[in-house]
Amino acid sequence: MLLHDPEIVPIIFHKKKGQILRLLVEKEMTIIDLKHVTGMNPGTIKRHLSDLQKFGLVFISREKLNEYSIVMKYYRATAKTFVFQISWPKE
Repeated sequence: MLLHDPEIVPIIFHKKKGQILRLLVEKEMTIIDLKHVTGMNPGTIKRHLSDLQKFGLVFISREKLNEYSIVMKYYRATAKTFVFQISWPKE
């Protein structure tokens, strides 16, 4: 995926958001899966996922009811590779 928006740079290079994105490039995961791997609070993970979704970097790949009838959302990165192409404006 080719990225042009300069506002995406701090999102991608944010330590925790970047970690989540790298994990979701490899496989789809739920917030609970991400919690177990990263040790982060689920609320924090949800906030980071919202930011990543806002910029089109992750999406909900499927939803599934668990054994307690709770809808589990599975997240996935929108691409296997992200390439930056950012130009500074000419003055």
